[in-house]
Amino acid sequence: MWKFASVITLPLLFGCVRSSPEPLKPAFYCWQTTLALSGTALDYLASSGCRKIYVKALDVGLDPADGSIAPYSQLTIADTAGLSKLEVVPVVFITNETIRQLTDDEKTGWLAEKIASALVRAGAAGARVPQPEFQVDCDWTQGTRDGFFRLLKKTRGYLPKGALLSATIRLHQYKFPEKTGVPPADRGMLMLYNTGDIDAPDETNSIFKPEDAKKYLKGAPASYPLPLDVALPAFSWTLVFRDGELWKILPGHDDRLPTGVLERGTFQNGHYLRPGDFLRQEVISTELLGESALLAAGAHLADDATIAFFHLDNHTPRAFPAPLIRTVCQLADSVRTAQ
Repeated sequence: MWKFASVITLPLLFGCVRSSPEPLKPAFYCWQTTLALSGTALDYLASSGCRKIYVKALDVGLDPADGSIAPYSQLTIADTAGLSKLEVVPVVFITNETIRQLTDDEKTGWLAEKIASALVRAGAAGARVPQPEFQVDCDWTQGTRDGFFRLLKKTRGYLPKGALLSATIRLHQYKFPEKTGVPPADRGMLMLYNTGDIDAPDETNSIFKPEDAKKYLKGAPASYPLPLDVALPAFSWTLVFRDGELWKILPGHDDRLPTGVLERGTFQNGHYLRPGDFLRQEVISTELLGESALLAAGAHLADDATIAFFHLDNHTPRAFPAPLIRTVCQLADSVRTAQ
């Protein structure tokens, strides 16, 4: 049995959300460059009640050689078996540095067409749905907001008629929409993780700490201008600091590795960790996942909200079993219906 924090005090933290929302629909992000869901993964999705996956179709950044806008990590769909039963929501991630390069309408339109093409191509692998969804992920700032919003508007023009365009919403953007702006999209995905400072050596868990998330959720506007889904953390990683700075992010965690200063050199994930490196293993436990879901349930989510877990890989079914995923959704539902 998984034990989570009491939900009794949550309605006191947040205002009333709405009456009789639909049950939260589970989904997973698949953040691999090559998409080939194994039979085990497909069984896991089915057992979790998941009928939707968000897949990274493309990263867009700047070429380090000449500073030009360049796509990288483009998705390869190696095996379509099983995808016909899933709604596939393609996602493009774009950096703020890229947005700053969009200085005119011609360049913005060129990139919008490229993004839309990648999104549509990736979405074709999934089940046909009446309103396909496409998502753009960018942690925009006040300085890049206008450029990013122009890009969204132009990208929408290249998408199929009737398609939904969604954008990711960070916690600070959720709490201060009057300062950060609201993206011109049909839906938003509230990212309820990466709440801490990953670069700070004295941080304990930059992925998710309830007290950090509460700072943004408490006092947020009673409603958000877009229908919101929510993404929760279902991953762990090991951060390697070298000479006082973050050097590598290694996926997953290894109980055999210490937390703190490494005394003996070792190889991990193809990288040599040398004596003197400082390691910080950040783990999302079942308890933390449950707490994130309970907090998310108090946010202003859409009546038909999806609860997306980031992310699905070979370790996910063992670390976060399907019964746990169902329980997390049910707990969040109980909070939503009680408010």
